[in-house]
Amino acid sequence: MGGFAATDPGFTLLYVEDEQLTRETVLTLLRRRFPGLTLFSAKNGAEGMALFREHAPDLVVTDIKMPALSGIDMARQMMELKPSLPVIVTSAHSDMDYLIESIELGISRYVLKPIESSKLFAAVEGALATLKGERELQAHQAFVRRLSRAVEQSASSIVIASPEGVIEYVNPRFTTLTGYEACEVLGKSLKSLKGKPEVWTRIAAGEEWHGEFEGVKKNGEIFYESTSLSPVYDETGALSNLVAVQEDITERVLSERRIEALNRSLASRAEELELANRDLEGFSYTVSHDLRTPLTNINGYCQVILELYGASLEDQCKDFIGIILSETVNMNQLIKTLLEFSRVSRAEITRSEVDLSELASLVCAAQQLSEPQRRLTFSIAPGMTAMGDPDLLKVVLQNLISNACKYSGNREDAVVEVASLEEDGERIFFVRDNGAGFDMAQADKLFSPFQRLHSDREFKGFGIGLATVQRIIQRHGGRIWAEGEVGLGACFYFTLPPPAEA
Repeated sequence: MGGFAATDPGFTLLYVEDEQLTRETVLTLLRRRFPGLTLFSAKNGAEGMALFREHAPDLVVTDIKMPALSGIDMARQMMELKPSLPVIVTSAHSDMDYLIESIELGISRYVLKPIESSKLFAAVEGALATLKGERELQAHQAFVRRLSRAVEQSASSIVIASPEGVIEYVNPRFTTLTGYEACEVLGKSLKSLKGKPEVWTRIAAGEEWHGEFEGVKKNGEIFYESTSLSPVYDETGALSNLVAVQEDITERVLSERRIEALNRSLASRAEELELANRDLEGFSYTVSHDLRTPLTNINGYCQVILELYGASLEDQCKDFIGIILSETVNMNQLIKTLLEFSRVSRAEITRSEVDLSELASLVCAAQQLSEPQRRLTFSIAPGMTAMGDPDLLKVVLQNLISNACKYSGNREDAVVEVASLEEDGERIFFVRDNGAGFDMAQADKLFSPFQRLHSDREFKGFGIGLATVQRIIQRHGGRIWAEGEVGLGACFYFTLPPPAEA
């Protein structure tokens, strides 16, 4: 059950009596009978008034006839400061005039002297019961005010309706959500629940109901809300009200619809990509077989012509045939390069721990065997490992190292370095050479297919190798970039995700 916390610090009582023996006796009796009561005492009205101002007691018990300030005058001053103050007077039969004056003042509790403890206790208990009731009422009223403020200031729209669904109250958030003022909806039915018999079935069974609705604001704008409808019962257990708590879920609904539309678009796009990949595979097959076959035939016929009729051909004609042979070889190599670029772009990646140092050593050894006449110096850092596809990473190193060797071909002391470094907690691998280098102003062209920074006369190639490298590194989730200076070599950097992210 719900409830509220009411703090009760206890009550305080001020007892004013000029006769010391009576004062001490009564205080002793009060302490025994009311151990939780805090007691103050004064020997005359003036001292009692001073204690009242200092401690503001909840209850005052006072004699009537006292020096300095009578109990009636003291009570009058106290009640001017605190009109609801309960006062109990003690008086002798001879003080009847004072007693009548106290009754006129509004003091309704009195005990005649000599004081009987039972009568005094009954008067004090009656006053304390009244104080306790007032304090509980004040706490309850404070709780109701807090509850009202909470409902009024709630970020949720709150609607209170009769058991039949007739609106009896809406908070300000309802107006913010719908645009309707309270006066426009009070006494009307909860429109959103019309035609939903399952709601009333749940409520009749004493259960809550939850659902989502599409609504229309006063200005015609569509909005969406999530509603929780709960039954409220009175003290007899009868259904007295319905409470609807409504949340604006418009942004969520619209976001979900956008995501659904995006998913449909992505699914359609994926289907298109699948078709494109099938077309690309078909194209690759055509290039690999139908296009390379004529080249092979041209190359073969040229060799037959040279063999059968070479002796009778003019030198210029032989040169032409030689050029045709060379071009068919170049075109065949270009087709092979394009097919390789297509393959690495579509090949499935199988990740494992790769020893890049070992891979680089194998590539460098093959490079040295292919050019035994050159003086090439290779420097390979040991212990370089990464997570990736071994075959694809080998293609990366083959392209970078062969490029380094090619573009340092004009140097007698060509040096190619393969190593790594740490920067901001990231492992960066690099391949550096001391060759021709490049102009950093044209660095953005390095990784574009068929973009070359050097002429074919200077260095042979098709401009596909670095594009292939970039595609492989990107598919691994890494980055690649280059630095260089004309005549002073180039350095290609790349990153690969660490094992935990691979």
